[in-house]
Amino acid sequence: FSDRELKELRQQLDALPRKTSPFREVPHADAADANWVSAKLVGEVTFGEWTGTGKLRHPVWRGWRLDKTPADVVVDPAAGP
Repeated sequence: FSDRELKELRQQLDALPRKTSPFREVPHADAADANWVSAKLVGEVTFGEWTGTGKLRHPVWRGWRLDKTPADVVVDPAAGP
C-alpha cells in the first residue's frame, strides 16, 4: 500500500467501528490488537492458498469492489478452507 492508500483505508474503516468480533472463534493472538469493523465494504484479494487454519497464504490486495455487497461474498466450496 502507498501512504495515500493506507490513509484512505484507515479513514474508510475508522467510519465502521464495532465493539465485538463478527467471528465465532478468533485466536487470542489475532484478537489481542484487532480493531473490528462492520461488514459494509467489499475488497478483493488474490492469494496463494488457504492455510490449514483457514487463513489466506500470500494475500495481495486488488482493491475495493464497489459492484458487490457483503451479502454477495461467498467462499467457493471447491476452493475454500
